[in-house]
Formats: sequence, C-alpha cells, structure tokens
Amino acid sequence: MKNRRILAALTFVAAAAVPVAATADIANFDLAGRLYTKWLYRNNDSQGVLTYGNPFWPDDIAGDNGVGTEFELKVFGKVSRYVDAYARIQSRFGEMWQDWWESGERKYGGELNTSGDSVGLNRASYIKLRGTWVRATIPFMEGWTNTVTIGSSDLGMFNPWSIGKVRYIDRDNGKGIFIHGLVGDGIFSYDLAMIALPKLYVGPWWSTGIGDPSLTRPFFSQDWAYGAKLTVAPDWGTFTLVTTYTNDIEVDMTDPDAVGSLYGACTDDLGNPIAGCEKDHAVDYFSRYQNLVATLESQIEPLDWLSVNTLFGYSMGRIDPRLTANGVALNQGVSPVVYKDTDSYAVRARVEFADPFDVGLSFKVEYFNIGEDWNSIFGARREADVLLTDGLVEGVQLPTLNLANEFIDFDEDFVESCIGWHGGTVMALYARDALDVDIEGTYIYYNTNSQNRDVDQTYPDFLHSDGFTDTDLYDYANTTDRGRDPRSVYRRNQDRRTVIAVLNLRYIFDALEGIELSGKGKFIWDRDYRSHTTVDDDYDGRIWMGRVKLGIGVVEGLKIELGGQFDWWDEANRKGTLEQGYGDDRTWKAKAFGGLTFNYEGLKFHYRLEYLHKDQARERDVNQVWKVFRSKASLEVNW
Repeated sequence: MKNRRILAALTFVAAAAVPVAATADIANFDLAGRLYTKWLYRNNDSQGVLTYGNPFWPDDIAGDNGVGTEFELKVFGKVSRYVDAYARIQSRFGEMWQDWWESGERKYGGELNTSGDSVGLNRASYIKLRGTWVRATIPFMEGWTNTVTIGSSDLGMFNPWSIGKVRYIDRDNGKGIFIHGLVGDGIFSYDLAMIALPKLYVGPWWSTGIGDPSLTRPFFSQDWAYGAKLTVAPDWGTFTLVTTYTNDIEVDMTDPDAVGSLYGACTDDLGNPIAGCEKDHAVDYFSRYQNLVATLESQIEPLDWLSVNTLFGYSMGRIDPRLTANGVALNQGVSPVVYKDTDSYAVRARVEFADPFDVGLSFKVEYFNIGEDWNSIFGARREADVLLTDGLVEGVQLPTLNLANEFIDFDEDFVESCIGWHGGTVMALYARDALDVDIEGTYIYYNTNSQNRDVDQTYPDFLHSDGFTDTDLYDYANTTDRGRDPRSVYRRNQDRRTVIAVLNLRYIFDALEGIELSGKGKFIWDRDYRSHTTVDDDYDGRIWMGRVKLGIGVVEGLKIELGGQFDWWDEANRKGTLEQGYGDDRTWKAKAFGGLTFNYEGLKFHYRLEYLHKDQARERDVNQVWKVFRSKASLEVNW
C-alpha cells in the first residue's frame, strides 16, 4: 500500500512537470478604442489646433491653423460577479501633424528650432493615464444595494448648482470615493461622495492656493469636497435634496512643526522664547476658502400633460483673508469669488403644459430669482443649463463665476453667468406634422443692481463690463472690443433690465433623405440706467439677429447644410466713463456658412466652413472691420 502511494505521488509530480500550452482568458476583458482627427484653419497667422486656449499662461496648442490626431484606449475589466474595473489612456491632444518627430523634450533654451527637442510634451502626443476606477456592488440587506466606486467620475450624480458634471475634456479627471445606494424599488436612493479638489480652478485665484501671492507654501493634498444627495421618488413625484461642501485648507505657518514655519525655533524676531510654543509633531490647519451649497428640488406630474418643477437653494461662502490675497484688487477685478463672506439664495419654479388641448400646442413658464451673492465654486462650468431662456449670448446660463469659455472652438456655444438674475420666461411651442414653432419671451431684472458698489476691493467686475458680448470674435484681452465678459455680473453703478424675444421655426420636407428648413429671429432690449447722478451714462442696447439654415439629407448618411445670419446692434452709450463720457456704437455682422456630415460604416466626418464680416462704427474709437474665413473638420472612428 505504501509503495502504491509513493508511485501515485511520483506520477502526479511527473504529470505536473509536463509543459502545457499557455492560454489567455480574455473573457473578463473588454477593450474600446477611438481615433479623432481635427482640422482647424482660418485666414490668420496663428498656429495650433484649438480656437480658444487658456488665456492666463502661454498655451502652445492654441491657434487657428493646424491638424492633429488623438487616440484613446478604454479597458473594462470584469473582476467578479460584484466587482468591475476601468482604465482609460489617451494621447495628449495638441501635436500637429507637422510635429511628426517631436520627442517631448525642450532643449536649447526653449528656442524653436529644427530638432525634435524644441516644442515640449504638448506637441509630442505622449500617452497619459486618465480615468481609472474600481466599482463594487455590495448587497447590504434585503432590498438594499450599495455601489461603491473608488477612482474617477464625471461628477454627474449631483446637479449644476452644487457640484456640477465636469466639462467633456475633463470627463474622468475628477477622482474620489463615491457611494450610490438604492433601497426597495428605487423609491429611495442616495449618493455620497468625497472628491479630491482640483488644484486648478476651484477656489480664490482660480486655484486651491497655487499662484496666490499670500501663500509661500500652497498645501493642496488635503483639499476635498463632500457631497450628499437624497432622492425620494413615490409614484406621484420626485424630491431631491443635494448638499455639497467644498473645503480648501492651508497649513498654519505659525505652527513650529510646519515646514518653513515662521516660528520653527519657537523664538521671536529678537530671539526670545515664545510662550506656549512647543513642537508636538503635529501640524494645525486653517480653512482658506469654504463653499456650501444646498438645493431642494421637486418634480411633480399631477396630470399627463402637466409638470411642475421647483428648486430652492442656499449658497454660503467663507474666505480667510489671512490665507488668500485679494483677487479683486490685485487681479484687475478678475476673480471667481467675492472677496468677503457671503450668504445667498436661489429660487426657480418651472411649469410645463405638454399639449393640454391635444392640438400640438405646449407651454413652458419659468420664474427665477438668484441672489446677488450666490456662487457655486464647484458647480457646472459648461455643458449644462439651469434656465429655459435662450439668454443673451445664445448659449447656456450657469450660477457660477467659474465659467469655462476656454478650450473650445469657434463653433461651440459660450456660457454666461446668471448670478443675480431675477425674472421670468414664457415659451409657446407648436409641433404639428412637419412644422415646429418655438416662441420665447423673457424679462430680467437684476438683483445685482446697485449704486457705488465696491468693485475695487470686494466684487469682481472682470475688467470688461460694457457692451453686448460678441462671442463670434471673442478674445480674453479684449483687443477686438468684443464687449462684456460673460462672467461680469457686477458693476460699480447699475440699474439694469433686459427683455429677450426669440422665434424659432423649422419645417421638414419629405424629399430625398429629408430636407429641413429652419430660421431664428431674436431681439434683445438691454437697458441700464447706470449711475443715478446723471442721465448722460444711460445704456440702451437694441440687438437684432436673424438666421436661416437649410439642411439636405442627400443620401443615407450624408447631409449638407447651408445658411446665413445677419446681426444689427444699436448701442447708445456703449462704452466709456462718467469722467470721459460715453460713445454710441453701431455694429452690423453677416455670416455665411456651409458644411456636411457623413456617417459611413462607423466613420464619422464633419466639416464646417464660414465667412464672417463685421463692421463696427465706434463714436469714440477708430472703426473696425473683420473679414474672416474659418473652417473646422473632424474625423472620428470608434471600435
């Protein structure tokens, strides 16, 4: 018996030693790839692949003449029944095809030269790890499930008023710990989050301390935002409470344990011991900036054709002047925060009547009232909208000073701040057969109306606060006199009100693959009595816009588009000062455009070409003329 056991053991060892062909089990992997190429050309001498780059530091990817390609690879992993994982790597967008042998180095003093070591990593298409997460679904108890995500998120679980979904280019840069809970059949759910603050853009000086003149040692590795969302959804409505808290902390530089402490030796400037000062190998912290935002939103549909949405919000800002310099006073009024402690409110009520008479006619009515000191430092910056109105800049409206109108191309919408807006919108929508008609009327009175407001030390005016904003020919330095900054909600003297009227028409002809004829008319009356001490500075702007567009589906997958737009802006007392006087300006602008979209077997190609002609007659300045050709094309494949 013993010999048999020995023989069996030797047989097993011998069998195990026989080499077996290795096999890779890829059943728990899923891969997805994407190639995107963009052509951008204009009749100027800039070089790059992005129309609007970041205005605050040299950006070698911005420019209107260039072509570049980016690649991304997504890896999805199925770890087990309850655990999933994800990672995304992507090339750095910015390399032009003409940079075809750049190594990513920057030698020879950074001087542009013919070597492959002259431009830097932005133009070398290096691969960077972007989104990563691990997600576990944990059955907590019967009828109660928690999903825990550790890593990247687009932060879309909250709302634009609090912690907003990040813009597309940052879609998975945000990282943290996220818990989603679902109880029962979804009647009750919740989201909890702890999010690492980006050291860029969230906070005074557009950062969590970097670049702030008051900080010699910015400390950002313990800066976090915290969020909670509770949703109750019975059969007859949905109620959502969102509370978010953003906390930017800094080191107490009087603590002797802090690196670079003012009192590291526990002595004063004369060398005398400081009473009570002793090292305990622990460092104290202060909050540099805090922002708390809470919203309560309800969505009720008492009838099939009736929907009522209400939102109430509270915003609190706290700033420590010991830990941040005054961005209003020292940065030409360009600051994402008011330089004082603030408390404010927001109210929005929206009622929608979905074809109540069964004739194709629907209505939307909205009331909005956003306080003058409201701010959402971590709210949505673009690619979201909180109001019904078409607005002034024909984009979207968001309740923050921290808007993102950079890293976009000329054909993308701008975003404007609606802080301080108080008014209402009425819309009528008619849809019958092939015809769609939308009519909007909006009136805005401003909670920011004030006399002798302190825009020198407290309220940011963003330097450019006069005139209608020209988003077609925008530049951050305002060298083209493009008008008011979309973030400029505060002026020294303001007594303003605005009327917006919009008409949209669309008709689809049953021919070829569909022929769509659309038109838009818009009128804005913008009146600001400015200073109450005189009538000589009263602003009166009358803005007319008209656009017509024809889209033709030639064959399946191929659509061409032709159109034109004409604007006439009549602005009395458009720009100036009380001391120097104001001038009346007239602007007319014409735009002709065309393009095509081609979808073929997974290949997506888009092209747009436009000519823009603008004449600006300025009473107190030299007249200006623009004759601009510009185009954009993109080619994308996903697999």
